[in-house]
Amino acid sequence: MKLISILTPCFNEEGNVENVYRQVNEVFKTLPEYNYEHIFIDNASTDKTVDILKKIAKKDKNVKIIVNVRQLRTYPLTILRFSAM
Repeated sequence: MKLISILTPCFNEEGNVENVYRQVNEVFKTLPEYNYEHIFIDNASTDKTVDILKKIAKKDKNVKIIVNVRQLRTYPLTILRFSAM
């Protein structure tokens, strides 16, 4: 089965991360021929973004979190990775 990786950068997005997660999850429910991982990359948020992401990741094995402990410079990033399982 093919794997699709979704990368979502975030910084102080406590009001948005659950909605983004739900939308991506709904799309993949319609694509049973694909496995996916949704990787949220937090850039040292100072709100509850990381706490919300941890709760989501605890319930959904497809969700992974990378938390930067200090704010890093941002660059435009587009990565698509497809691999056969």
